[in-house]
Amino acid sequence: MGKKRITQLLEQLETNQQAELHNAAAIFTVAQAAVNELRDRADYSSASSAAPSLPALPSDPALLDKAKLLDRYGSYNGCRKAAKQQGIRFAKNPTWEQMVAAFNHREIFQQMVNTYLKAHPAPTLQNVTFEITV
Repeated sequence: MGKKRITQLLEQLETNQQAELHNAAAIFTVAQAAVNELRDRADYSSASSAAPSLPALPSDPALLDKAKLLDRYGSYNGCRKAAKQQGIRFAKNPTWEQMVAAFNHREIFQQMVNTYLKAHPAPTLQNVTFEITV
């Protein structure tokens, strides 16, 4: 591989990293706003019992494990494919432990985003995808 191609690939990698940081910041902002809104609503509802409240996130979400992932996706490679389709990316081949944690976090993040979007609908965001980097 030539020096020009390596330089081009490094520039593309840097551009991708910047885009990932931007996306992560956007999702963090949405999640933080949701947490702040939930906190404000909880404070407000304790002051006034007539105030509407947001649906609460489950305190103990149903966590996935290796067996459930295998049942859902059939194999390690099936899990990798599903992870990729759901926006979960790994820097290298993940262990089962990493894959289980990633799927669990993705489901919890999705619940948080859904809760926020129910409280603050944004039709202009339809068909928009966000990715975060952990």
